[in-house]
Amino acid sequence: MTKTTLILSITTAALFVSGCSTSGGAGMVGYDSNVKYGDAKAVETVTADFGSTDLQSTAEALTQSLLESRYISKATQPPKVRLRTVNNLTYEHIDTKAITDKIRIKLLKSGQVRFLADKANLDEVYDEQQLTASTAVKENSKNIEEANYIVTGNVRSIKKANDSVKDVYYNVSLELVNPQTGEIVWADEKEIRKVTSKSSVGW
Repeated sequence: MTKTTLILSITTAALFVSGCSTSGGAGMVGYDSNVKYGDAKAVETVTADFGSTDLQSTAEALTQSLLESRYISKATQPPKVRLRTVNNLTYEHIDTKAITDKIRIKLLKSGQVRFLADKANLDEVYDEQQLTASTAVKENSKNIEEANYIVTGNVRSIKKANDSVKDVYYNVSLELVNPQTGEIVWADEKEIRKVTSKSSVGW
């Protein structure tokens, strides 16, 4: 065997071994293959950021409060409601659409309200109507889609920290507005406070 042949043989063998060692664990580097399902409703305490437990407790509390208001509970028939996007007025990323989606689902399941599509969905509906319906039909459909009430909301937070403790306060508020009069007929809030102690690896 010549020197060149020997070098080629060693290189080929090294590439083969390398390929075998990476193909079996592709995509698994740094991850434990022993995956388990957790309780989706378990209390989440990984960080002080707004998390799944906060989302669930907020939706539950505000939905229950709204359903108990006389404008919903005493209505002769389920009012038509449009739910606006909750405004994130905090300094962190919070998926406020997840909050509104959760509230919408709980309200719909109650059977006490009827929900109207938001603007994005309405635009799609009107685009479809341009292909299949007359102007008169579209005007009638717009009248049907007038809401009895509009739900609006905000998320705010206050964060304070020293060398050992971080304190985070969240406030999620909702309002029920009569769009014909502009009157706020119901309002409530959910308050959350989370305290984190600094560990040796930081927050």
